[in-house]
Amino acid sequence: MAKAQKTILVTGGAGYIGSAAVKALIEKGHNVIVADNLSKGLKRLVDKKAKFYKADLTDYGALEKIFKSNKNIDTIMHFAAYKAVEESMEKPEKYSDNIIGTINLLGLMIKYKVKKIIYSSTAAIYGEPEHNPMDESHPAKPVNYYGFTKLESEKIIEWHSRIHGINYTILRYFNVAGDAGLGYTDPEAKNVMPILMEVIFGKRKKFMVFGNDYPTRDGTCIRDYVDINDLIKAHILAMDAKENAIINLGTSNGVSVKELVDATFEVTGKKFLVEYAGRRKGDPAELFASNENAKKLLGWIPEKSIKDMIKSTYEAYKKNMTK
Repeated sequence: MAKAQKTILVTGGAGYIGSAAVKALIEKGHNVIVADNLSKGLKRLVDKKAKFYKADLTDYGALEKIFKSNKNIDTIMHFAAYKAVEESMEKPEKYSDNIIGTINLLGLMIKYKVKKIIYSSTAAIYGEPEHNPMDESHPAKPVNYYGFTKLESEKIIEWHSRIHGINYTILRYFNVAGDAGLGYTDPEAKNVMPILMEVIFGKRKKFMVFGNDYPTRDGTCIRDYVDINDLIKAHILAMDAKENAIINLGTSNGVSVKELVDATFEVTGKKFLVEYAGRRKGDPAELFASNENAKKLLGWIPEKSIKDMIKSTYEAYKKNMTK
């Protein structure tokens, strides 16, 4: 039996992850409304079947117009946020908008009787790992302002649930990579996979590895990478979750920087300059997720490998950077 069609408001729906969610929701026959201020999102990524509003979540009036015009919203997928860790330490006032936007959204959910929110959170709320793999009971001690804004937003969602009965699923992402078929290239590459691609396509001269003397299997940092297509599947599954939950999204397997570089050489067939430098301050040796909760509560199992992520990212960059 086909599942009932829903009306979903996707905030940040023109961004890397949000646009992939919009595409998947449209393919499943849902009605999709997108709110994005286009500060980093790209309107061309938004599926033409979605209803698009250029709006900033800190503008309560603009946001309320969306709710007034679409009174049948069932669920909100809340991706919109500023997310550059370093910038959050330089411009905390800008990053406070992450909290303000969430409060505005929750206020309007209550006013217009929208009962479900799926919130895009982050492993940055944990801070320095006290144990690996990191599960949801790991202490939350963010070491940057971005992580703080995400943790505060989580707590605000939980309080609104307690007071007003909102149903929530909070999804804490580890490192998201790969392409969802939209040919996304990061305009401000700060994550490792887009940086590798910029080296391959000549936008950068070399790839820097920070630290090769960590207590890991090859001396380089280990991180957990989850494919964007697997990540979006978790959001689709969360739409039917009745119980409130906080869930890690990762593979439970770490990949070292050296392993990532070697896999990139192999998948792309491209050689590039790799240079080793000293450790960066605040980089833990290992950081990877336990995804037992995701398996148990959502029935979610990541399927894509690191090589799949590299291949789809490479194809996206090849399409866009060789025009």
